[in-house]
Amino acid sequence: MSSKNINNDRSVIFALSFALFSVVLALLAAVMIFISVFVYEHIAQSEQAMNNIIDADISQTYPTVIIDAGHGGEDGGAIGTNGAVEKALNLEISFMLCDMLRASGMNVIMTRTEDILLYDRNADYMGHKKSLDLRARLEIAKSNPDSIFVSIHMNAFPSEKYSGLQVWYSKNNSGSKVLADMLQSYVSNKLQPENGRKIKQANSSIYLLDRAVSTAVLVECGFLSNSAECEKLSDGNYRRQLAFTLFAAIKEYIGNTDI
Repeated sequence: MSSKNINNDRSVIFALSFALFSVVLALLAAVMIFISVFVYEHIAQSEQAMNNIIDADISQTYPTVIIDAGHGGEDGGAIGTNGAVEKALNLEISFMLCDMLRASGMNVIMTRTEDILLYDRNADYMGHKKSLDLRARLEIAKSNPDSIFVSIHMNAFPSEKYSGLQVWYSKNNSGSKVLADMLQSYVSNKLQPENGRKIKQANSSIYLLDRAVSTAVLVECGFLSNSAECEKLSDGNYRRQLAFTLFAAIKEYIGNTDI
């Protein structure tokens, strides 16, 4: 075979090889483009899904919960059989409940965070401290429309035989009775199985509930006049269990209510 023919054959082989190499490169490029587009779309979809979740979390709104620790300052409230003072127990349970609600993402306002009554020290408060205090608490509730108002108290009675948590509710908002029923049920089912008490509608004798417009309840956490219950309420672990039970009921109420 002449050298000329050999060179022609080599040229053909080179041309064919180059063409085949070009086709392979084109296929690889096409595959890379396809993979890139697929990956990009997948990432975009994932980012959009994550943004939707974040937007949903941001758009999820909760009502403000106002926790009202009853009494304070000069008004100690009931005194337990062991000397426990109601105003202090109310505040401790309120702090626990507040921490639990805030940890779950709730906006919480406490009417008092120290041992005081809420009357205006610049006003003529002599002989009017309690009434001014109640008006100040009511004003906090009115300043936060659509809030949930939970007042924490202790009970007492001349006879030691009475015991058990009981919830009172405002007649001015239908949600009040629903929340009161949840609170009472949770406590009876999870903390005080012997508690057969029923919720009660407040009358004018309970100033805050009588005048509250939004959802409002008052929780009498137990009887300090009952020795056994007073000892329980004086125990920090029991107060924490009580606060958690109230927290769970409030969370269920909010979860089942259109805000």
